[in-house]
Amino acid sequence: MQKLGPHHCDYCRLAMPPSETIWCSYCLALIKSLPRCQRCGLQTEHEAEQCGECLTDPPLWDRLFCIGNYTDPLKEYVNGLKYGQKFWYAHDLTSLLVPRISTPAPLLLPVPLHWKRRWWRSYNQSAMLAWALEKQLNARPNSTNVRCDIHTLQRIKATQPQQGLSRVERQKNLIAAFHIIKPIKEKHVAIIDDVVTTGATINLLCIELRKAGVEHIDVYTLCRTGKRFE
Repeated sequence: MQKLGPHHCDYCRLAMPPSETIWCSYCLALIKSLPRCQRCGLQTEHEAEQCGECLTDPPLWDRLFCIGNYTDPLKEYVNGLKYGQKFWYAHDLTSLLVPRISTPAPLLLPVPLHWKRRWWRSYNQSAMLAWALEKQLNARPNSTNVRCDIHTLQRIKATQPQQGLSRVERQKNLIAAFHIIKPIKEKHVAIIDDVVTTGATINLLCIELRKAGVEHIDVYTLCRTGKRFE
């Protein structure tokens, strides 16, 4: 949706011509494509299908696609979507992610929120990203049918935020946190989240999806940062 009135970048406040996007050319240039391990998604010295650690201790997903690290200006827009109720950021953020996705999964599954947190926040930012991805992936030339389903995965345990917890605490915090509440016919799915840090939550979802018969699991996220999955 094109802005009305004075046009300026929401992040750096520089003047910008009338536009249907939130990105100014200066901030967009700061979001660089860095070499990564295609498996775990962490930054590497050179682009690789799998880094050394993934060869010996791989995550439970097959491939991770992201825009960049959790740093400004990307961080500012992610936080605006997640905490600032700036819902319109979802479209512009996913517009940077879509070109990086080579073969889209036919089923997009956003990481669910527990009903208490969703009630407090009033929305699930991962679901908003999944809906935006569904629309944009289906709009690509020669695209296959991609659908988003927000009712397949359910968070049945009100976990505390993972940030700041030790490895043991994170694992304990996520025990029995998720449940699959409907059959999954697709063998290739993608888990959608705004930021992947340790990957503990994604790994737990992968366990449940493998039990349900899913064979190939991608992760579509805005930011990949932090340490190895724990």
